Amino acid sequence: MMWKTLKIALSIGFAALIASPSLAAEDTQAEAELVRDRAISKLVAWRTKSAQAILKKATKYEGSQPWLTAEAFLMATYGIGQDEETVSQALEILGKQARKSSVDPVSEFYRGEVLKWLEESDKAKAAWRSAKDRARALVKASSKDARAQFYLGASLVRLKSPDEARKALKKASKFGFNKPMVDFQIGLTYLIQKNWKAATNSFDDVHELDPRYAHLYFYRGLAADKLGRKDQLLNDLDQFVKLAPNSPEAKTARAILSSVR
Repeated sequence: MMWKTLKIALSIGFAALIASPSLAAEDTQAEAELVRDRAISKLVAWRTKSAQAILKKATKYEGSQPWLTAEAFLMATYGIGQDEETVSQALEILGKQARKSSVDPVSEFYRGEVLKWLEESDKAKAAWRSAKDRARALVKASSKDARAQFYLGASLVRLKSPDEARKALKKASKFGFNKPMVDFQIGLTYLIQKNWKAATNSFDDVHELDPRYAHLYFYRGLAADKLGRKDQLLNDLDQFVKLAPNSPEAKTARAILSSVR
């Protein structure tokens, strides 16, 4: 099975991290972070095959902390709802990554995401608070750190602070962070505030840049429902289920589709 292959690859990669301290060199670290960012940009859109292809082409970084963070999150997306052991192992590795670096917010943020999928809300919030604090420290050191601004904003979204989150996310966009990821999170800030029209506009922006960004359809569909657009709700949730059939939200989407039709 796919996730069993990933478990083997991940074990090899983690062993390489211990055996290859040279990978901690600054230039290799920066390159590995870019690989991680590209892979994660696919994973958050639930484009798991694209993420796997990115990591497969970058095996020279497989012992690095950033690479392993992306691989663990990929492992969790394959295992969720199918293999609890795989998800547990992914969480363990994300936790190890977070402990290895007290400044990088990425592993903590995605550990929170996986915990949310497992409905462990208190642990998820703790991970997001840690990610927020780490990102805020990086932003304080360099306000032009686009990655730090994004994870500060995304963590604040999860912690239900939409206004502050949008400020950070707009800075992330200004300094060049992945635009679909930023616009998606901005859409979530408007959902929190029940500004359905603004949320829809943000998800439309995501659609324009990446029409295969699966979760834009789920949340745009929910906003459409609040705006009385049953046709949009049905179309968007149907598309979401097609793009992300094994995602944690797919069960909710199918239940809504069944009740509305």
